[in-house]
Amino acid sequence: MPHTRQSHVCREGAFIGKVSSPALSRVDRRTGGTTCWAGEPRTGTVMELPERKIYTVSELTNQIRELLEREYPSVWLQGEVSNFHAAPSGHTYFTLKDDNSQIRCVMFKIQSRFLKFKVVDGLDVIAWGRLSVYNLRGEYQLILDTMEPLGLGSLMLAFEQLKAKLASEGLFDERIKKQLPAFPKTVGLVTSPRGAAVRDMIRVINRRYPGIHIVLSPTSVQGDRAPDEIVAALDRLCSSGEPDVIIIGRGGGSVEDLWAFNDERVVRAVARCPIPIVSAVGHETDVTLTDFAADLRASTPSAAAEMVVPDRRELSDSLGHLVARLRNAMNFRLGKYTEAVTETLKRLYDPRRQIEERRMRIDDLTMRLGNAMVRRTAIARRDTQVLAERLRPEYVVRAIVDGRARCDELKRRMERSMRNVLQASRNAAENMAAQLDGLSPLAVLERGYSITMRQDTGKVITDASSVTTGDDLRIRLYRGELSCRVTWRNEE
Repeated sequence: MPHTRQSHVCREGAFIGKVSSPALSRVDRRTGGTTCWAGEPRTGTVMELPERKIYTVSELTNQIRELLEREYPSVWLQGEVSNFHAAPSGHTYFTLKDDNSQIRCVMFKIQSRFLKFKVVDGLDVIAWGRLSVYNLRGEYQLILDTMEPLGLGSLMLAFEQLKAKLASEGLFDERIKKQLPAFPKTVGLVTSPRGAAVRDMIRVINRRYPGIHIVLSPTSVQGDRAPDEIVAALDRLCSSGEPDVIIIGRGGGSVEDLWAFNDERVVRAVARCPIPIVSAVGHETDVTLTDFAADLRASTPSAAAEMVVPDRRELSDSLGHLVARLRNAMNFRLGKYTEAVTETLKRLYDPRRQIEERRMRIDDLTMRLGNAMVRRTAIARRDTQVLAERLRPEYVVRAIVDGRARCDELKRRMERSMRNVLQASRNAAENMAAQLDGLSPLAVLERGYSITMRQDTGKVITDASSVTTGDDLRIRLYRGELSCRVTWRNEE
């Protein structure tokens, strides 16, 4: 029966003992000791057993954590964000993964608030932090200090994310944009009082429209305090209600220098301002979220100053052209009206002559009215005489007699006609009665015929084959009915 082999790791100083056969042993490369097979004889060697060191789970976990933190105090890691979760405390937890592996990550609140973009699942990032172990679960994790999106700068990603958010709320809608006043009396400036931009804007405004009132609401235009100061400066102008139009902006600079004008607080303050605002941040190629929220965007602060006020020289030239056009129009209209008045005067008569003509016209109408009245009176008198002649008593009596005779004649004619109509109707009725009598079944019965019917159903019998001997029948005569029973039949 073969021996069962059990392996024992033999370290230096351990007592193996004496075995009965040549030893089968090999060097264990993992431990540096000798593997001995029990039950196989071998001459033993004497070694010392080391003292056993037993760790608790916490001790071992702490040593692993210290080892990882010592070996990886700083590491850059690239991966895809998944399972992102923001705790109520402000700390964020997520997993960085690639195609084959993943690692848990945590970023505490104090570091998270410095991120310029929003972390979402599926975002490829480059993260920097230190490797550590979470003792309660024995999991190793990466504690991050900073993070930036892969392939896209954090500032640009934050810009696009905030732009999409504010656009979905309607802050950039063209329908809510306000028109700039054509002739403002006061221009408000929200910018740094020490920059070149404010001097350029004041110079351009005074050159184009001298005498206009300019109100400067000073603020810093870059740095951490700039957003709050810009909002406060804008609110001061809006609360005063003095400016008719506001220019907000600054000169050129890097993206970081202009970033205050991408702050959500500044953009919302610009959008809710009741006074028309022109955004003039940076140069032509610089674009900020304030440009989208403002009512109008200018490429430079100087261009903004040209937009908000008209040019006095251009106004003067335009006014001169308008005066000339007005003078020409007035001269043309006066010439037309003068010609019309002249033509009207030519057609006017002397008033005394018009009065004489009207007087003669009245006399003529008076004479014609008198003659017409005389003629109408004569005609009326003649008609009255004719009517009086026709209404003499003998004429009236004669008309009554003639009318009575006429009525008698008409009465006789009517009676004669009625007798004729009645006689014709009586003859027609008698003819129709005779025809009905000829078609009546009673007339047939009167000539000796009868109608035979079944006693039970009342069906008329027309064929002898439809009855059998013993059937009860009912016979209708001209006068009365008979009840009988069939005792014989002939179908011929």
